[in-house]
Amino acid sequence: MIGEAGVIRLANGAIEVAVEPDQGAEILFVGRPGGRNVLATYDWSAPLRASRSSTYGDPLADWLSEYRGGWQELFPNAGDACFVDGVALPFHGEVSRARWDVVSQTAQALVLRTPARLPLVLERRMRLAPGAATLLIDETVRCDAGVPVDFLWGHHPAFDAVAGAAIDLPAGVVVTASDVYRLPRIDLEPGSHGVWPNVPGLGGGPPVALDRVPVGPVERLAFLSGFGSRTWAAIRGFEPGLGMAMAWDAATFPGAWLWWELGGPGHPWYGRSRIVAIEPHAADRADGLAAAIERGTAHRVRPAEARSAWLTMSLFDADERPVLGVDRAGTVTR
Repeated sequence: MIGEAGVIRLANGAIEVAVEPDQGAEILFVGRPGGRNVLATYDWSAPLRASRSSTYGDPLADWLSEYRGGWQELFPNAGDACFVDGVALPFHGEVSRARWDVVSQTAQALVLRTPARLPLVLERRMRLAPGAATLLIDETVRCDAGVPVDFLWGHHPAFDAVAGAAIDLPAGVVVTASDVYRLPRIDLEPGSHGVWPNVPGLGGGPPVALDRVPVGPVERLAFLSGFGSRTWAAIRGFEPGLGMAMAWDAATFPGAWLWWELGGPGHPWYGRSRIVAIEPHAADRADGLAAAIERGTAHRVRPAEARSAWLTMSLFDADERPVLGVDRAGTVTR
């Protein structure tokens, strides 16, 4: 995949990252040189991509027809398609499928930029920390209008869901199971709340612990809140000795979505996927920008104003010790 036409590769001897600017600036690979990908990616021939045929007649089905795992950026919408100021915003935002411009590129750094359908411009600056297995992302949203503009913003990294892998989050994080995600393999009680890692099971069943990846099949969507300034997460056990740690900007992404798709039967999965996604987000629900504006929870930039955010991902030598913290530089505390 890294060698495909149009894919840009960054490497520093400790980590490799691959990005596809023409397909939403998706990050397709994060791993050690010559090692395995911690992201879940697939080369499915089917379903037929909407962009190569015609619409499925539904924004969600269209987006999923293009999905092959990896790491997308959701902007200026996240979740349900909606209309804002008379503009149709697709499911998970148009920039997640847009062709981004490459502003600059070196062996260890990449700057990309794209406009949105709303009068906003998003710039992403990616660089590898010298000699470290760490990807540093700094981003800016600029208002290109004479009026204030509202938006949502999130990251959608899908990780390889290896059975038995451990998931670490800060103590006290609150987990809320989606009350609308009712696919065939759900096991969480819709709308229920718990404190990490336990959530009430479906239909009054025993609590479900979310800190270990199960064999499956299972489908879950939950919203994580209560991070405060401790916005980080880690997964241990992609293979012996390999872990992934993330930290992100608490002011821009105060919470996260936790999504599991392990062997679900529906479109586009058909039993083929093993994904656990920990997604830093501005939105606390998946109902789209219009609903967030109505609740007063969307971000806003004013004319000539810019908003910045950051996100860090590191690979580390994992063992049985849980992760207790991750800082902006990617340093893991245990």
